Amino acid sequence: MAAGDFGLTPTWVHPEEPEFNVVVTQSDNLKKDRQTISTNAVNKYRMIFTGLSDTDYKTLYDHYVARKGSFSSFTWLNTNIPAYLKTLLGITSGTLTIRWVDGTFKSTPRPRSWDAEIVAEQEIT
Repeated sequence: MAAGDFGLTPTWVHPEEPEFNVVVTQSDNLKKDRQTISTNAVNKYRMIFTGLSDTDYKTLYDHYVARKGSFSSFTWLNTNIPAYLKTLLGITSGTLTIRWVDGTFKSTPRPRSWDAEIVAEQEIT
């Protein structure tokens, strides 16, 4: 795994509702005024990992810590993006640039493995 690349394959990836950056303000006539900051939606993906070995869990945890939560973006390797998500996003080759969403890293120790969940958001280019 090259520096900056994310190489674990999640068990499940749940696309979440796209987030649109819209500013809503009250105008003089008491109607709401809406302004779009960006024309692109922020796509978010809930990654669910089940049955991680201690080594894979440490890789995920260390990756999150090295990026200081949501501070640094990184590359999600094409080989680790599930096929159904590639179809949804129209990805045929290449990678996705994403960043972790603060406060979403959760883990549960199991007798012989780990379960973890984390949300990533696609970087707007």
